[in-house]
This record gives sequence, C-alpha cells and structure tokens, in this order.
Amino acid sequence: FLIRTRGQGLKLLDHPDVFVMNLDPGLLEKLPVRETPEGLSFPVAAVIPAYMMGAGIGEQTLMEGDYDIMTQDREEVKRLGLDRLRFGDLVAIQDHEASYGPHYRKGAVTIGVIVHSDSFTSGHGPGVTALATAATGLTYHLDPEANLKTWLCQ
Repeated sequence: FLIRTRGQGLKLLDHPDVFVMNLDPGLLEKLPVRETPEGLSFPVAAVIPAYMMGAGIGEQTLMEGDYDIMTQDREEVKRLGLDRLRFGDLVAIQDHEASYGPHYRKGAVTIGVIVHSDSFTSGHGPGVTALATAATGLTYHLDPEANLKTWLCQ
C-alpha cells in the first residue's frame, strides 16, 4: 500500500508555538491568515467558549476525529450565534489547547472547522475538527464568510 497524506506534521517555522493538524498546506496558503503582534490570526465565523465543548475532551489526539459543541442549552447557543453554524465554518474555541488532545487551558485558542451537524445526545453537538492550536501566539478575527467554500471555490 502507498498512502499519501497532507496536513499532518506541518510545522510553521516562523510560529513554532502554533501546532497545526488536519490542515492541507495548500488550503493554509488560501486562508487569509494575518500576522499580528499577538501571533497568527485566523478568520472565524464564530467563537465558542470553553464551557460549550463536550464529547472529545480528554482524547489523546485530535489528529483524527473531532470534538463536539454542546447544544442542549438552546438559549445560550442562540445568544452565542452557534445556531447559525454551517458545515465548513471556521471557529475559534477559547481557552482550549489541543496539541496532544483537547483540554481546558486559560488563554489558549484552538481553530477548527465544523464537520458534522447537531445532536440531541447529551454532551454532543456540531463537530469541530482542529486545524491549529496554541497556548500563546494564536488568535482570531470575526468574519461571517469564514467558511471553507469561500476559499476552496475560488
């Protein structure tokens, strides 16, 4: 068997604190990622606070699979605008670091993409596949068009 992959093992030499996973280098080149004094800034359609994350917390790796946004509190989901998430939306998860599995870490940021829809099962909801994560040196800026189709369909 010959297996060719892209997006695993990618290292950003100018930003060694940012751990990248599940991100094709060709897609990274298309994303309007900005360099700021705080580090790399990704466009995101929504920001998810740490307390909204459920299934997947404590996994050993996010190099495969995803972790879920909990959506059982419909009022909070609506207040945060998470009821408008679409497949392919880029999102920022606040206070989460996921280099070796997702976990709470104050000030950290994980950037991900929405890969599956909501669930009524407790602790589950729309799935986020991690693309980049860091304790420091990673931030985000809101962009309602921050969806993979924006850059893949050009």
